[in-house]
Amino acid sequence: MSRKKYAVIILVAVCCAVMAAVETLIEPAYAVKSAVKAVVFLVLPLIVLKAFKIKLFGGSFSFGVKRLLRLLALGAAIYLIVMSGYALTKGLFDYSALVESLSKDQNVDGGSFIWVALYISFGNSFLEEFLFRQTAFIGLSELASKKTAYIFSSLMFALYHVAMIGQSFPPQLLLAALLGLAVGGFVFDWVDEKSGNFLGSWFIHMFADFALMTIWYIHI
Repeated sequence: MSRKKYAVIILVAVCCAVMAAVETLIEPAYAVKSAVKAVVFLVLPLIVLKAFKIKLFGGSFSFGVKRLLRLLALGAAIYLIVMSGYALTKGLFDYSALVESLSKDQNVDGGSFIWVALYISFGNSFLEEFLFRQTAFIGLSELASKKTAYIFSSLMFALYHVAMIGQSFPPQLLLAALLGLAVGGFVFDWVDEKSGNFLGSWFIHMFADFALMTIWYIHI
């Protein structure tokens, strides 16, 4: 059991480190980077977990109307929270300069923004939820305590994203982002705990990305 537990922990840490290096050091074209992320965050975990005979899919992937409405409400609330945070802090931080830096890092302009925004909202969120929720939380919670799974998955989720944005964000905003991402990861874990799959958190992650893409679009 401990062998499998550490296999999951090391797997997730390695996937995050590899992808962080690709995004911050190698910096390939966006399409190439997206393809690499699909391999690192989806294909590689599936291969490793299969090799260690770790069961990953135990919950139901069905969506009832009641659950869908609940997730829609939660997703809308998260969208409003992010946009409210933006409204309250736009006088404190230069979001235009931040977006300009991010757009330059990602090679995104007004013409390519819509495609990048769609990929981030739907595809990228899927890959991240598979790794951080289905693997790092649900998979690990079958091998270790729920507390360990909550802390590990939330922390890795936050650290990975901070590594991505660290060069663009000022220190105060970076700290706020780290705390916000950790709390967000905890909420995503909680959403998925009962169902045993990552569909709920993926749904909500999309709404959070919709808000971020809205802010990006305002300043691009």
